[in-house]
Amino acid sequence: MPVSENLVCLLWSGCGDVTVAEGSGSFEGFSAAATGPAHHQPCLSLVSLLLAHSTTGGHMKIFDPPEELERKVCELADLIRSSSNVVFHTGAGISTASGIPDFRGPNGVWTMEEKGLSPKFDTTFENAKPSKTHMALLGLQRVGILKFLVSQNVDGLHVRSGFPRDKLAELHGNMFVEECMKCGKQYVRDAVVGSMGLKPTGRLCSVTKARGLRACRGKLRDTILDWEDSLPDRDLTLADEACRKADLSVTLGTSLQIKPSGNLPLITKKRGGKLVIVNLQATKHDRQADLRIHAYVDDVMTKLMKHLGLEVPEWTGPVVVESADSAKPEQLYTFKPEVHGLLKEEPFSQHNGTAGQCPDLGTTLVEHHDSLKQECPSLDTGPPLTKKMKVEPLLT
Repeated sequence: MPVSENLVCLLWSGCGDVTVAEGSGSFEGFSAAATGPAHHQPCLSLVSLLLAHSTTGGHMKIFDPPEELERKVCELADLIRSSSNVVFHTGAGISTASGIPDFRGPNGVWTMEEKGLSPKFDTTFENAKPSKTHMALLGLQRVGILKFLVSQNVDGLHVRSGFPRDKLAELHGNMFVEECMKCGKQYVRDAVVGSMGLKPTGRLCSVTKARGLRACRGKLRDTILDWEDSLPDRDLTLADEACRKADLSVTLGTSLQIKPSGNLPLITKKRGGKLVIVNLQATKHDRQADLRIHAYVDDVMTKLMKHLGLEVPEWTGPVVVESADSAKPEQLYTFKPEVHGLLKEEPFSQHNGTAGQCPDLGTTLVEHHDSLKQECPSLDTGPPLTKKMKVEPLLT
């Protein structure tokens, strides 16, 4: 897939400086001079990754009149009430309210590039807060309405909002997650991991199968896809299964341009289900939609929650929830750098103050067990029990 010839954006962890550098059509061998403080680790943002190509059209925003918007949201609420298995699909448009630019909007990445301008970030990824839409989706999941969530975003806001990871497919990766190349264990960090393209991060896996045994020591890599990378098996499989079981797919803030991510909602439609598209611009699947809503996704989701008689949960800080219905408490770990670069795990319950925290590695991980064969989540009968874990701030 072709990559934009002129745009590679580097968002510097901890400062928010954005540098636009000329590229050769590929991320391979890309290098750029650091413009941020020397101790900041650069993180390739997905401004040039989430879309396979840019277009000159489709940037104009479309807004439904207030009366029509109210009618459409009411219709969406009725569709949800009459559905037994609802799947939501999210794109970059749901994170603009969090200070992260989208791609095809008037101030989006591709639009700004065509004007010869740099995209503007209002925050760093670490400081970005989940939007009303992120939190509304969490609320719908908690009451059993939303059965599964498929996202093209890599900003980590779904996970940091507390959305259960076993009901979430992050098709393009998560910039806060590292994965062991040997055993598959995933580490959820409180800072961006600093690389992309499934590249080694320079850290090692510290998982042990039993007390006294040697640690895995497998190399950790980021989970962010590069242009030539295939979608992760687990996430794509779960997303496909969820779309096949769904009788209603709702897309939020995505132009549905990328394949195969953008085509997943059509699986529901082709199997007799309904398709709703919520976006400020036209999408490639508009003709397939049973309902199209043109408005800010935060406005739509806030109104939808009111129609359903639900409240949007308040965000109180980053949390990680591994399973929506797990009765077994998860372990939270802090890091200690040891000899030969091996990381030593300590149960969070033993952690005292700031001793043993390493500012270069981040301070938090949550184990994500291998679940490539995991079945699509089943129908909920009520608000699920969750084990929440606070993510500690990164020391600098």
